[in-house]
Amino acid sequence: MSKPTPPQRLRAKQVASENSIGLSTVWRYAKLGKLTPIRVTDGVTVFDRDEVNALFGCKASTGESK
Repeated sequence: MSKPTPPQRLRAKQVASENSIGLSTVWRYAKLGKLTPIRVTDGVTVFDRDEVNALFGCKASTGESK
């Protein structure tokens, strides 16, 4: 049986917790252009998992230990 596929979009809080950084750091990286925020609605912004993986490394964003 295969593993469930992780969601392809992450909320800012998920990016922060999965990569052991602060929420303000996620927004700082978005402001600096290191992460591209995708605005879904006025109150919902998500980030692409592949872009997060590229910035922080695949293992940290998939929940695997280093």
